[in-house]
Amino acid sequence: MKKTFFAAVAVLLAMGCAGPEEDVEAKLQHFYSWYITTNDTLKTGKVSADTLEKYITAAYRERIAGDSELDYDPLLSAQDYDKKWVNTLTVSKATAGREKIYRVSFLTDEKEKISHNIVVTMNKEHGEWKIDYVEANK
Repeated sequence: MKKTFFAAVAVLLAMGCAGPEEDVEAKLQHFYSWYITTNDTLKTGKVSADTLEKYITAAYRERIAGDSELDYDPLLSAQDYDKKWVNTLTVSKATAGREKIYRVSFLTDEKEKISHNIVVTMNKEHGEWKIDYVEANK
């Protein structure tokens, strides 16, 4: 009985350690796959604010909305969209030891192997990991 209990506790602890990091990466992968495809389909670059609320922190949404001179999409750090980007989309932890910084990459030109990389800072808001800042990684 004791062995079974300790084995179950060990499994739960192991799941707890690996889970959050994988969840954040999976959430970013899902979000950017959806976002790129949706914006390419809309051709307007405008996804509703209500929809983005569950993915983006309130502070970053306000910052984006307050900058009326933006001529690019701040969530991609790009001006255009191509749904083919989803085929090469990758998400990975950007820096060891900094749990909420991730690199999102995709090829903008598969033939020429031109890669577009952004650094995404995640922050918890109301218990959920959300995008808190995006910048181009040059």
